[in-house]
Amino acid sequence: MTGKNSNILITAFLKVFNQNPDFKFVDKLLKKFPTAEIYLVGGKVRDILLQRDSYDYDFVIRKIKAKDLETFLAQEGSVNFVGKSFGVFKFVPKKYDSQEPIDIALPRTEQSFMTGGYKDFDVQTDPELPLEKDLARRDFTINAMAVNIATGEIIDPFDGQTDLQNKLIRTVGQPDERFQEDYTRMIRAIRFSTQLFFKIDQPTYLAIQKLAAKIKTMATERLTEEFTKIIISPNAEYGVQILQKSNLLKYYLPELEQGVDVSQNKHHIYSVFTHNVKALGFAAQRNYNLNVRLAALFHDIAKPQVKAGEGPDSTFYNHDIVGAKITRKILQRLKYSNDIVDKVSHLVRHHMFFYSLGDITDAAVRRLLARVGKDNIGEIIQVRICDRLGMGRPKAKPFKLIDLEKRLHEVQLDPISVKMLKIDGSELMKILDIKPGPKIGLLLNALLAEVLEDPKKNKKAYLQKRLKELNKLSDDKLKNLAPQLDKYEEERKKEYFSHVKWVE
Repeated sequence: MTGKNSNILITAFLKVFNQNPDFKFVDKLLKKFPTAEIYLVGGKVRDILLQRDSYDYDFVIRKIKAKDLETFLAQEGSVNFVGKSFGVFKFVPKKYDSQEPIDIALPRTEQSFMTGGYKDFDVQTDPELPLEKDLARRDFTINAMAVNIATGEIIDPFDGQTDLQNKLIRTVGQPDERFQEDYTRMIRAIRFSTQLFFKIDQPTYLAIQKLAAKIKTMATERLTEEFTKIIISPNAEYGVQILQKSNLLKYYLPELEQGVDVSQNKHHIYSVFTHNVKALGFAAQRNYNLNVRLAALFHDIAKPQVKAGEGPDSTFYNHDIVGAKITRKILQRLKYSNDIVDKVSHLVRHHMFFYSLGDITDAAVRRLLARVGKDNIGEIIQVRICDRLGMGRPKAKPFKLIDLEKRLHEVQLDPISVKMLKIDGSELMKILDIKPGPKIGLLLNALLAEVLEDPKKNKKAYLQKRLKELNKLSDDKLKNLAPQLDKYEEERKKEYFSHVKWVE
């Protein structure tokens, strides 16, 4: 990236910046403190030069005392002092449109205790500290640039512009020392490489491989934040591959690492790990959401554990069931939200739904909807598409899957849950003159089983009459009448595997 091009981009940015009402405080500050110097630093400078959209504004302000800066910011908006001990103010100007606060800091040096722990530093702020010394504590050269807001001058003491031009991720200073200050920087290097389509320079990469085990000492939340950014990147497949090659994956996601070099059967051209990662790649290529991407990555994660036999006829029976349990444990360990844990493990559990068994009855389609859930069927099919493409299949949707989608649409208004019955628990108790208890659920589920087979039976008159007949049965017999959705699925699997060695 030439200096001329950089100056053109910075000049264009500052023209818009100076007209933005969110940043009027900058002009006010310079008028109130004429000797002050205000610098835009870090990721925003990088993104301006790369012509990437971002709203990550970090400022360093020199030649103002901390107390004076604090007083000024409090007059211009609200200030969060969470980062004050590290010389950082989280600032939200009045009438601010963005939800992200602005980081404003005094120049500072950081003396690391070299434990690799985040924020494990002795921080010293100094309004008179040369900006180059502040930039020297940053992680990568492409994040260690600054722009003087008043003059437009680019401060680039570590040649970050050249690394931008060469598409290279390189640490500021020695990689070993930089990572020992904060081991999370190792996965950040891969995240930036993934997002920007940059290479990691050789010394930096070798340091990551050597120190990879240290990732286990870092806060889970920070690692998961970086991992998620890799997964939602358009280049997600590459990101996970580099996590594995750099040795980080074995310490962060050992369950996924176990699939490396685990061969599959004659219908698979890739190992388990490669297939999972390629499935993620197609999810990213199609811009599917985070849930689908995680499910695509983990959908076959149990195959190394359940593999039976070797060679072209090996099998992976029940890898969907075991995989759902493993996925739940992984996501809980990584401290994802309960919603993500539930959704992704559910998608993994049901990614092997069967649609290629000849003619499927409407009742079977309704049972599939009941088992998977209407709200999940779209994502389930997306996972299946990624699964197929990740196997090297030429068609994302074969005819039978397209036909199934059509059938699902046709029956989506049919009753598939107790809540959709034309009679509820309160009415049931009145009709039978019984008190609340477990039998209510047993009766309603027995009715649902009939309605799944024939939606025309979902009429109040029929259900009332049928209830009186069912009420004469014992609880055990009622239990046997309930929809056996999982049992039905297992029977279909056994029937299919009795004459076919493989299913998609």
